[in-house]
Amino acid sequence: MRSTIKVLVVDDSALVRQMVSRALSSLDDIEVVGIARTGVEALERIAEVHPDVVTLDIEMPELSGIEALPHIIKNSTARVVMLSVLDNADTTYQALVLGASEFVGKPKSGIATSMPELTTELATAIRAAYRVRPERRLAQRQPHPQGVLPAPRAETIDHVVALTASTGGPPALEAVFTTLPASFPAAYLIVQHLPPGFSESLARRLTRAGEIPCVEAAPDMIVEPGIAYLAPHGLHMLLAAEGRGYRLVMQGGTRLHGVRPAGDPLLESVAQQAGPGGVGVVLSGMGVDGARGLAAISAAGGRAIIQDEGTSAVWGMPGTAAKRVPSALVVPISGVADAILGAGSGVARP
Repeated sequence: MRSTIKVLVVDDSALVRQMVSRALSSLDDIEVVGIARTGVEALERIAEVHPDVVTLDIEMPELSGIEALPHIIKNSTARVVMLSVLDNADTTYQALVLGASEFVGKPKSGIATSMPELTTELATAIRAAYRVRPERRLAQRQPHPQGVLPAPRAETIDHVVALTASTGGPPALEAVFTTLPASFPAAYLIVQHLPPGFSESLARRLTRAGEIPCVEAAPDMIVEPGIAYLAPHGLHMLLAAEGRGYRLVMQGGTRLHGVRPAGDPLLESVAQQAGPGGVGVVLSGMGVDGARGLAAISAAGGRAIIQDEGTSAVWGMPGTAAKRVPSALVVPISGVADAILGAGSGVARP
């Protein structure tokens, strides 16, 4: 018989603790084993009940969620889902850097009326976090060399690199962009499954990670070499031809694999438009998104790259892609940038 996921609910609001605990307890595969009001209380309860997952608010008395998080990661095997009002995306993103596995936005008002949708999102995040191996909660990052002048920026797009990720993706993306040189003749398109309000924050983080500026994508943006474009929440991003270059197309429509944006439409459009100049990368994440698109890039003569199981927080998306595209390069996160650069000079689209 499958065991339940043991969850500790941490929030300074008695109403939130009560409603979240009651909602989660109604699910067959989740068991609420305790509640806590502050970060200090959370650390004490974790030592007592040994939860698999902790839902953690950010703003709390005595010890905030951000302050408690490093202690949770260091002293337990609990995975952490941030459940907080998304007033400050940078702060919540900081929680990912410190070891949180997922994050869910708490409504600013009317939590009772929002509870069914919140329960669904939170349960999905808890299940995804549970699949993260405790030793992979903190990503391995490669330090960006200091005092080194950046290489000249590329002037042509010989390759279009499409990357998709979910759980564990933000730190994996940072690790990749830390070592990619701006001189490589490519443009980068990114789909990271994120809640509303996080695209700009992640774009800033990726820009600071290395030499390649990252911007939040917008409809009809002209794709330029040496730039990374991050798909905004709620829209699928596709690559389209624009003269001898490319532009970005945003589409609403239905969710794919339960998400929007999804990686498959992007990768399939890159396969169609860039052909052998396309490079597809599937990074850590739960689910199957990216496998179909990576197969299309491989079939078009492009390069297919997959993050290996040993360095993935969750090997759902990469594992599915590896089964579907057995010819793909499966490499640790430290080798993804080199695998992208290994695509060589390639052939620019006429």
